[in-house]
Amino acid sequence: MKIKKIILLCIVLSIVLLSKPVKVDEILTEKGTFKLDISVAYSNIQQSKEMMSSMLYQTQNGDFIYLPTYLGSRDNNQDYFNYIFTLRYGINKDLELFVSLNLYNSTSYFQLSNVFENESMNGFNSLKMGATYQIKKETETPSLLLGISADVLENTVLGKEIEESYFKNFRIFGTSYYTVDPVVFLLQASYDISLQHEFTKMNVENGDIFTFSPQVYFSVNPYTNIYGGVRYTYQNENRVNEKIITINGSNISFLTGATYELNTKMILDVNAEFLNSIQVSRNTIATTLSYKF
Repeated sequence: MKIKKIILLCIVLSIVLLSKPVKVDEILTEKGTFKLDISVAYSNIQQSKEMMSSMLYQTQNGDFIYLPTYLGSRDNNQDYFNYIFTLRYGINKDLELFVSLNLYNSTSYFQLSNVFENESMNGFNSLKMGATYQIKKETETPSLLLGISADVLENTVLGKEIEESYFKNFRIFGTSYYTVDPVVFLLQASYDISLQHEFTKMNVENGDIFTFSPQVYFSVNPYTNIYGGVRYTYQNENRVNEKIITINGSNISFLTGATYELNTKMILDVNAEFLNSIQVSRNTIATTLSYKF
């Protein structure tokens, strides 16, 4: 019995000693190198609404987009696929630049009164550019990274109408983490600013959005991390022609996932997010492959 306990203790100690939790080079691209992130996410979204509006959706790289909804009292079940390609380049050990292309495919099944219909859409969401800078390395106190990005080009979709806008959405974001081996405590926050723009001769102003997400990573072995956390989101009201069409509000979603280092150049991340509120239920599963070159 004692021998079994000793063997078990040795296994646990080896996992702890050999474990390799999240490192800054997985968050910030190394100097003089490129990193390509390819993300594919699937969301099932169920809604009940009685007016035409749009639903806020957060992609895997943190961008917010608006999914079209429909007029009338109806139940809507939507299958939404999101594809994100992000190219990063390390300027130096503390600064990286990135550009991100966001595409989508959506199929909605909805009941409007006694009519059952479906509608499919696909195409381009946005092209984003930005930078991330490491203000403070992790020492006896947590690290701190700050960043800013802008939507160079974005498609606004409502019903079957699509219009392009340029430099109308901006984001300020931050990340901080602290390691207590083999556990990493991670905090992420962002603030999205949306400027007024014209859409089919209407003045549209989407509300600013604030998010805050505490997460905990645990290193299972030298190649595998598991993590979990929550995301709090608060959005100000949306306006059309200066009139409020949706009020401000907040929600909390739950996150879980795992990362696996395939080799020295590739890391695979698989995660899920669950959101349930009075008006909408959204369950998302996503995978991201990061390749350094």
